[in-house]
Amino acid sequence: MPNSFKLRFKKLPLVSKLVLAGSFIAIVGVFLPWYQDIDKFGVGDMFLGISGPLYLAGIIVLLSAITSFAMIALRLFNKPVPRLPMKEQQFYVFSSSVSIAMLVLSISVFFHNKFGIGLVDKSIGIGVFMGFIGSGLVMLGAIVAMKNRGVNFDVQGNLEPLIEVNNEHREKKTLDMKNENVREDAFKVQNAVQESIDDFTSGISEENSIINSKDTKDIQ
Repeated sequence: MPNSFKLRFKKLPLVSKLVLAGSFIAIVGVFLPWYQDIDKFGVGDMFLGISGPLYLAGIIVLLSAITSFAMIALRLFNKPVPRLPMKEQQFYVFSSSVSIAMLVLSISVFFHNKFGIGLVDKSIGIGVFMGFIGSGLVMLGAIVAMKNRGVNFDVQGNLEPLIEVNNEHREKKTLDMKNENVREDAFKVQNAVQESIDDFTSGISEENSIINSKDTKDIQ
């Protein structure tokens, strides 16, 4: 099928694929362990991104990632994309920055000396690493799109307007060349006619001069 999901995915620009993959990784990371500790009795706790005392930070990361993922997914399913109060590249930079800020905040709280009592070991879960990787990919895609202004997040197959503009430019250029050739041909014809008229006029003048000379001799 020419309009299949697989084909539309292949036609996505690289920046869109980065945002899509990064936001998906961040979403998965929220549901994986972010932090775990062990106290002196060998008992520990483990918190997911959406659980524990900093669950709100995990929810913010989740919402940011879902929003970025949805923006690209809507294009894959040929659905209208909602208007944003800013450029799409700037939105992805903003959402990924918020996610990274929430991840840094969570780590700083988890590893603070006053967080937890009698703990002998603290460690970061895989969910935090996935959050950083996913948010970093989203930001990378946005930055690449901002540097390359000709690149956007639309499906690359939508190039008909550009092709039409190029065709119109070529047709106009061809028409101008034809008009220039016509003007050159007309100028050449005009010069040839003028030369013919000049030759004819000079011939008549010479004949008149000869006739006048003969008449003068006859009179004498």
